Amino acid sequence: MTTAEATTGITSITDVLANLGIELTRSGGAEIVGRCPVHIKRVGKADNSPSWSMNAETGLWICFSCGAKGTLSSLIAELTGSFEDTMTAHRLLMESGMRQLTSPERVEYKPDVDWLAYNKFENVPAKVSARRNLDPDIVRSYGVKWNNEKKALVIPIVSAEGELLGWQEKGNGWFNNVPTGVKKSVTLFGIERFYAKTAVLVESPLDVVRFASSFSGMQALATFGAFVSKEQLRLIPEVADRVIIAMDNDKAGISSAKVLLKQMPRLKGGMFWLDYSKAPDAKDIGEMTDEQIYDSVVGASIIPWWLQ
Repeated sequence: MTTAEATTGITSITDVLANLGIELTRSGGAEIVGRCPVHIKRVGKADNSPSWSMNAETGLWICFSCGAKGTLSSLIAELTGSFEDTMTAHRLLMESGMRQLTSPERVEYKPDVDWLAYNKFENVPAKVSARRNLDPDIVRSYGVKWNNEKKALVIPIVSAEGELLGWQEKGNGWFNNVPTGVKKSVTLFGIERFYAKTAVLVESPLDVVRFASSFSGMQALATFGAFVSKEQLRLIPEVADRVIIAMDNDKAGISSAKVLLKQMPRLKGGMFWLDYSKAPDAKDIGEMTDEQIYDSVVGASIIPWWLQ
């Protein structure tokens, strides 16, 4: 589904699913039933006995066979790789919600943030992406925007299910969280579109984008800083079989990595450490060349980099 198709001639969630190519077996009433669209990615085979269900009002879905679950927006992001295509889903859900608010039994609720408000920000200027060695298409796919008034990057804070929790504005030497107190610690940047077996764990969301701009076959996840919460630790083995720890190579990052060494849940593919010797002057992935990123990931070791 292209962005143009996503915004033309679509009036219901069923239309969105049809554009995604999802095979539905029942679409009347409050429940939509069909073949799981992520089954092959999760278990390596097709969903031959339909076990996938979506709530037609909320867009929440689950596969009772492979265990995958999420929201309409996270499903669109996973199947299309496009952040922009998720806007149709949010418009539909909001319009549906506004219609339901005409019922006297319902009480209107206005969240502090929503996807439509977020989408009013501009696309990141090409020169800004170029300064950070970021691929503009990758920048857009991760939903990073630009606040032209503040001259700041705007980074979405999204739950594993695709719910927008808020965003972070990042300028030259400053950052601001919206709303104030948004719980970044309950998610990992990039988790709603994560599909790889190996996760490269970094601190900065922009390092996730930088990694995706230079390396394929793996994906990075970011903790929004050196601190790693128990909830973030729980999320990692839920989506990845193997992890490469790539926290910043500075005092705070090494301190955080030492905590991870003790507290990271066991992954069946193991835990490895980025080889910073391939880029001795770099503090993080964002300061590495494409070649250094490749070498440091391929050279990942079971021995932490500060002990090598």
